[in-house]
Amino acid sequence: MGESTSTAEGDTVLSGSSSRRQRITRHSVQQGGAWRTSRQAGAGSRRRGCYEGRTPTLLEAEEEAKCAMPIKRTEYKFRPLVLRPVRPLGNLKDGIPIPMPRSGHRIVCSGLSFYSFGGYNPKISATDYADDTWHRTRPLFQELWQFNLVSHTWTRIKGEGAMPEELASHSAVQRGAYMLVFGGTAMPFGDSSSDSLYQCHLPTGKWQKIVTMGKKPKPMYGQAVCMSDDYLYVVGGTTGFQYSIDVHRLDLEQRTWDQLSPPFPPPHTVPEERYRHEVVEHEGALYVFGGGRSDASCTLTHLPTFLLDQRVWASTPTRPDARTNTFPKPRRCHVATKVDKYVYLHGGYNGSEAFADLWRLNLATFEWQLLPCKSSVPLYFHSAAVTEEGCMYIFGGVRDLNENIRTARITKVWLGVARLRDMSWEALCHYCPNLPSLPPSALLAMGIPPYIVEALQHQTPAYG
Repeated sequence: MGESTSTAEGDTVLSGSSSRRQRITRHSVQQGGAWRTSRQAGAGSRRRGCYEGRTPTLLEAEEEAKCAMPIKRTEYKFRPLVLRPVRPLGNLKDGIPIPMPRSGHRIVCSGLSFYSFGGYNPKISATDYADDTWHRTRPLFQELWQFNLVSHTWTRIKGEGAMPEELASHSAVQRGAYMLVFGGTAMPFGDSSSDSLYQCHLPTGKWQKIVTMGKKPKPMYGQAVCMSDDYLYVVGGTTGFQYSIDVHRLDLEQRTWDQLSPPFPPPHTVPEERYRHEVVEHEGALYVFGGGRSDASCTLTHLPTFLLDQRVWASTPTRPDARTNTFPKPRRCHVATKVDKYVYLHGGYNGSEAFADLWRLNLATFEWQLLPCKSSVPLYFHSAAVTEEGCMYIFGGVRDLNENIRTARITKVWLGVARLRDMSWEALCHYCPNLPSLPPSALLAMGIPPYIVEALQHQTPAYG
């Protein structure tokens, strides 16, 4: 699939024979939504996938490729640790559904898609969004969306079963083919919070409320959760009136809750109570990142650390970025994801300032590193998730602190060097942006890997 070369700047450039690329991509035009080659334009075109049940020949596949691949002149370069916008194909004007701007939602990655559930936007009027569910739940979104990472298309999922009603500042994690959703609040915030666990089977969109036993957390929102083995850990949160730093653990096999933090701890041994923080598990400890209350944000120079074996709190000092001798500023409503021995932290705000920076904490040395990239705008109340391949996707959030304006933009950043197959597909789509629109038979005949073709075709049952 061409050659890969490295540039002096550390970029990876995928290139192939320019004459070959031009031969495949020239002479393409689009008429009436159907792609045609110049040879076909006067005599009518073959519709997508119309090969009478047979696999197309290589020549036919190349003809299809010509139709879908207008030349893109700029050179593709793979750059890790660079935040790049992802532009979905289609928009509402084209009759293709895309999510409305939102905050307070959660996303998880599963396979070659990410899924977004819930959210909040008080700026959308009843006439801005013609949707029956929205009119019932506004300003909250009782919606599940799938974003296909291969085709860059959105699909609103037809949810079946018991879908949560608490749709803002809930928590979500991915477990196999399921998304687990816990906590959250309905409107008004805090008047109706949740202590329930739901699971959604992502391939089908079917929801189920999980019956649990034991001492579960109080109904709250803005709590932080993480998964380790078959346990779900829940830390902190708020009722809207009181804040917490309690630690609970759910055995997902036995479906039994256990409160790990002591109910009456000794004075001065417990960190500040908080909400909209993040938590990760590493080598038998839970590390809490930021968070705060309505009037304050928590520092990141020391991390509250809950030791799971001893069931006690400790404090872990961190080291500043070696280049700038700085720490991340205190913040809440940020995102943080763990990949191997690193935690990546983006965005957030402290009540008066919003952030666009991206930081990395080494869990072996606890040294912060300010990475040389920022999102195009500061973001908070956004959500992020990382694929198995190591690419972090960021969706939504508040993008304007003064005007309280939300966004539906997607940004991605490779957290390390991608596998060659992932670079190759990115490069193909860079030069040939309409390649995903080809029929499966043509893609397979061209040598596109089956897992890519299957991902392009997979779609959970759509809404409407």
